Amino acid sequence: MQDNEISLDLYTDEEVQQGIQEIFQHEKFMAGMKAFLPQKLFEHIVNVKDNVKSIYDFQANITKPFLTTIQEISISNLSVSGLENLNKDDKYLFISNHRDIVLDSAYLNLLLFENQISTSQIAIGDNLMKNRASEILFLINKSFVVKREGTPRELYAHSIELANYIQRMIFEKIDSVWIAQREGRAKDGNDQTQPGLLKMISLSGGKMLKEHFQSLKVVPVSISYEFDPTGLLKTQEYLNKKNDPNFKKSFKEDLNNMLLGIRGKKGKVHFNFGKPLNEELEVLDSAKNGKQKLEFLTKIIDRSIHTNYQLNPINYVAYDWLHDSTVFSNKYSFEENEKYTQFFQDQISQLSEKEKDDGRQYLLAMYANPVKNANQYED
Repeated sequence: MQDNEISLDLYTDEEVQQGIQEIFQHEKFMAGMKAFLPQKLFEHIVNVKDNVKSIYDFQANITKPFLTTIQEISISNLSVSGLENLNKDDKYLFISNHRDIVLDSAYLNLLLFENQISTSQIAIGDNLMKNRASEILFLINKSFVVKREGTPRELYAHSIELANYIQRMIFEKIDSVWIAQREGRAKDGNDQTQPGLLKMISLSGGKMLKEHFQSLKVVPVSISYEFDPTGLLKTQEYLNKKNDPNFKKSFKEDLNNMLLGIRGKKGKVHFNFGKPLNEELEVLDSAKNGKQKLEFLTKIIDRSIHTNYQLNPINYVAYDWLHDSTVFSNKYSFEENEKYTQFFQDQISQLSEKEKDDGRQYLLAMYANPVKNANQYED
């Protein structure tokens, strides 16, 4: 394959067992899995691995038990709304906000799986494919690669191929596709769709941008976590970049973020599936040019994600504390205010003295930005 092709194709059912056997021959992977997973889950995976013959088998017998265990460990309540907006016979382009490296798409697929809706393919950055074991796991779990490094020509060629691939998956009703609304996570909690992402998706649609996105059956998805287990790491990364503009996380740091995000305390987690965008896109006809059409489309997706985001008392506490106000004091009790204030203080106390002021602002904004975003649509 050439460099500009999607060189990490999904596994077919026939390749799944071969991939599993390769993973379980990695001693470091086995040792890490045994140390990371509860013993009962580890033993279950070892016992069933040889009987997994397809992607469905893998999702049913390994992915689902894994996510169920993580849910028991780290999530107080996992809920979903909007599934009535989906037709089981159709395929969709799910565009969602992005907070957790692994779990956003994993739990979205689990919720689809549990409601007898076919799971989606997952677009992931090539920065997560630098380890053979993680590469195999992602591919078996229906992931395909979005290249982030290369020459402008290589990246453009890859974007065209990626757009055509997404279109084919949906037009031919092969699979739905999940993609984050922006490259990387919204580490500051400010969920904003990147026009560049939509421009990439539009490359397979010619000049008929409105009709193209209507045909892709775009479904905005809002994902909310009561607690972000990687919040302190994200804050420290922000501070590191502020002190050193050239700071860049290593793959090992990405892996640590991934593992903490999986096992760390998340509290309430909610997924909302919006309505497929159709009539809302008629406004694109009033745009002056292609650039403005993409801007209109960006705002439509953002509005759905912002207004369907499930806000928790912690978000309102963070907003009021950040702005030294009581604007949303009716959204939380005295006890909740005390609990969440202590939570933030405990997080901030782990920063160095010279970083605490900037760190406090960033951490609070991470939780307050969803309130700001949702509130902008109120009359």
